[in-house]
Amino acid sequence: MFVDEIWDFKSFNMGRELEIAGEFIYDSAKKSMSISGLNNTYEINTILYTGAVGIERLQKIYLCLAAQDPTDVDSMPKCLKQHNHTKLQNEVNKYSKNNVSEIEMSLLGLFEEYYNNFRYANYYPGQHENDLRKLFVRFLKRQNGKFNFDEPCTAVQFEEFKRFYINKLGKLAVRLYLLIREKAYELNTYTYEIDSISRASRVFWTTQRKTLYEQMVLEQNATKELLLYIYKNNRGTGVFRLLDNMEALDFDNSLVNEYLEDLCVGKVNDLLIDYVDDFYEEIEDKAQKKERKELLSLIGNRSVMFDFDEEDENENIE
Repeated sequence: MFVDEIWDFKSFNMGRELEIAGEFIYDSAKKSMSISGLNNTYEINTILYTGAVGIERLQKIYLCLAAQDPTDVDSMPKCLKQHNHTKLQNEVNKYSKNNVSEIEMSLLGLFEEYYNNFRYANYYPGQHENDLRKLFVRFLKRQNGKFNFDEPCTAVQFEEFKRFYINKLGKLAVRLYLLIREKAYELNTYTYEIDSISRASRVFWTTQRKTLYEQMVLEQNATKELLLYIYKNNRGTGVFRLLDNMEALDFDNSLVNEYLEDLCVGKVNDLLIDYVDDFYEEIEDKAQKKERKELLSLIGNRSVMFDFDEEDENENIE
């Protein structure tokens, strides 16, 4: 491979990989924020799968940057073809003095064990689904003894667990990103440059100023602030005019905060979905049903331009 082709590979291919890795890591943190317990192993699978894949990609990006010629298969470390986070990190450490902490190595060990032994565990007869929960809990207990998962978790304690996992994941991700950026500076490549509006940028850039958990909480607060703004405003322009003219459904007031809790962590409550679905089924007038759905499709559609305020229009005319 020519020198220019190697540079392109390290600069552009690995740059795209960096954004992909960031998306996986963000998904792991986001999913962690949305759960309220560790009883659903399908949720644990999502958390560990996305976390494991994202971190592994970062390790392999760095090793591809560090290699003289990544296309020379014989010269590349064998662990690049494996899913062994510990071996990959040991290989990364050969090029860098900025080694990961003991807790971060333990997290890598968790990802490695999950990916190789639990990722497809359900396809093997005799594998108990609770084993995955035990794997995750064992890691959490070993690293933070105050988590007592033998007893029902209180909401406060479970929030501390989420903070712990998300922050350790975020710190490890940023550490690896900074290594990649340092190597990219050395090679004069653009590998470290990512889309500023991507979720990867929230993982690698924003969390250099705040923790990943704080970033997740900020996103929830931003959603709540927007809801408060919509609730408090009573203007007759733009999307508010559409909202004012539409008839609202009669939701159960006692469930609204539960709906909002899910909404703020990026979920839509099942009870809310069922209620709306039943309401649509009960609308006998097909034209009325079609009109309501068409109006709803305008809300949150950035390609739709609502009317400007009449006073603003008059000022522009003058």
